[in-house]
Amino acid sequence: MNVVALGAAALTGLLLVSSVSPAAGAGRAVPGGPADLGDLAVAEQPAAGTPEVLDGRVYVVEQVGDTVVLGGSFTRVRDAETVAGTRPVLVRRGLVAFSASTGQVVREFDARVVGEVRALAPAADGRSMYVGGTFTAVDGRPRGRLARVDLADGSLVGSFRPGRVAGKVRDLALRDGRLWVGGAFTHIGGRHRVALATLGPQTGRATPYMSLRVRGHHRRGVTQVLKLDLTPDGSRLVAVGNFARLQGKRSHQLLVLRLGRTARPAGFRTRFFEPPCSRAYDSSMRDVDVSPDGRFFVVTTTGGYGGGNGPCDSVSRFETHTRGDRVQPTWVDRTGGDTSYAVEVTRSAVYVGGHQRWWNNPGGRNGPGPGAVARQGIAALDPLNGLPLSWDPGRDRGVGVFDFLATDRGLWVVSDTTRIGGLQRHRVAFLPAVGPAELPSRTAALPAEVYVAAPAGRDVLVRRGLSATSAGAPSEVATDGPPGEVPDWRRVRGAFMVDGWLYLAHADGSFSRRTFDGTTLGPAEAVAAQDRIRPLTAWHADARAATGMAYQDGRIYYTRAGSDALVYRYFSPASGVVGAERHVASGRVPGFRPGRVRGLALTRTHLYIGGPDGALRRLTWRTQGGAAKPVGGTARRVPGSVAGPATWAGRALFLFQGPDGATAPEEPTTAPDSRADPGRSPR
Repeated sequence: MNVVALGAAALTGLLLVSSVSPAAGAGRAVPGGPADLGDLAVAEQPAAGTPEVLDGRVYVVEQVGDTVVLGGSFTRVRDAETVAGTRPVLVRRGLVAFSASTGQVVREFDARVVGEVRALAPAADGRSMYVGGTFTAVDGRPRGRLARVDLADGSLVGSFRPGRVAGKVRDLALRDGRLWVGGAFTHIGGRHRVALATLGPQTGRATPYMSLRVRGHHRRGVTQVLKLDLTPDGSRLVAVGNFARLQGKRSHQLLVLRLGRTARPAGFRTRFFEPPCSRAYDSSMRDVDVSPDGRFFVVTTTGGYGGGNGPCDSVSRFETHTRGDRVQPTWVDRTGGDTSYAVEVTRSAVYVGGHQRWWNNPGGRNGPGPGAVARQGIAALDPLNGLPLSWDPGRDRGVGVFDFLATDRGLWVVSDTTRIGGLQRHRVAFLPAVGPAELPSRTAALPAEVYVAAPAGRDVLVRRGLSATSAGAPSEVATDGPPGEVPDWRRVRGAFMVDGWLYLAHADGSFSRRTFDGTTLGPAEAVAAQDRIRPLTAWHADARAATGMAYQDGRIYYTRAGSDALVYRYFSPASGVVGAERHVASGRVPGFRPGRVRGLALTRTHLYIGGPDGALRRLTWRTQGGAAKPVGGTARRVPGSVAGPATWAGRALFLFQGPDGATAPEEPTTAPDSRADPGRSPR
């Protein structure tokens, strides 16, 4: 199904069949871990059948079975247009429940909240909900900042009595019999608890489990936790907010706890969020979400334009289990001066929403810089590198999207605006799952067919078999293709294959792709999504100067004439976007001089390089955290890679990869050794 081409009529009714029982684990409905979209994509247009929130903001969404609960600062709501009969405006202050399958507001549920609701967490019984915020009363009774309500009618659950919360509640999470509470408070129920606390989920009493000291502030204001999330296995908690120290050690605006018999610092500290950003903000942090497998988390920020290197107005990924005092993000994407609020990580995308206008925009200052990609108010980013994927519904930007909820049926989006995907949806929308998402591209593996373009300066393409231990005999390939489409291999400056597509950098600085089955080339397609607003001229200059090029894990690694550095740019094959920033992977190390490279290729465990002497060498390739680089002193000549007329030194060196991950064409040449490279891995 074509996600982009789906119209509103095609989506009508998809929401109507999205009722989910508690056992199905829709969204964060079932305590113990969120269900996820998995490998599904969501439509660019919202489904019919969502109710209308007519004023204020919706800050948070949760789902228990067929019941969806919204919290915010609103006062008036109305049934979805698909509900038969009259649709009166209903008064619901700060909290409303409706049916996911019909879009009808639950008439019996009226918690009569006085004040704002900022946080929700489903209780373990599947029949009640924890509610946090700045409110002062619930169900006609005084109850400040924290309560538990019955999902049937909104009445207070009387056994949950946390006592007075001295401050505000900003986020909640229930895990392993503990209710985590984050916010701007100093005491809960008379017990001294600053910014982060654990409560007994039945009684609401503060427990000693979270007794670590969270202190200080980013630049001024009140110490607080704005958002928190836990790994699915419950072993780590990540929190962001306005604080500077954890247990007396620097932990500026972000902390990671290791959870076991006690809560303790996880040994993860970063200085990335220390720059102050705009003076208008006490804290630049806005949201954090942990990936479904718990391996990484993503942070969104505000703060105004802070240049091309800082944390302001950015989204960044960190590896959860990294340890150190100066942990760096795996990747950072920047908007050029606009805030991102909510973030939701699924297996196939990082969904972000705010009032941003562009991504891939480190050089923009409240405007599009070179390489900027337009995405109005909402975007899906590539989990490998943060670059925008092709998905682009657009929405009225307003202040932003304040929460997402991914379920096995689609994606809930709540905000302060009334249009998304070109359709009117009042502050709450549902984007239904419509089919498989494009998965991250495979890493090249051995044994495989390897190609050398223009060896010894000849306009030919030479093929060999290559295994983990040796190389086979060369043979020239009689390439075929549409008239005028077969490249002059002497003018190629770099090449790699991804899922059946051959990507080529050319002497004129252009970058293109075409299908390749081992002999026949398809029509060339320009790969330049980052050039649609302002061309990324620095990338095209790099392409002209390239002497070797390879792809791995969302990055194009390449060497350049006159430079002794192996560099990389982020690249998303799914959207054709090349990253605006160039990063250094490695300089010279023993056995590897980037300035002498004449073609390179990558597997999971080795870097293969052609050199000016015509031989093929390989070095150990090591990935640690978010960094990858060759290991000095490990260079070895590959047996069988002798110099001569069919030299390994050429304009490009690439490993074959078919659309199904095949490492050789249908009629491959015979590799001299069938033992697989230990780096071979499935998608």
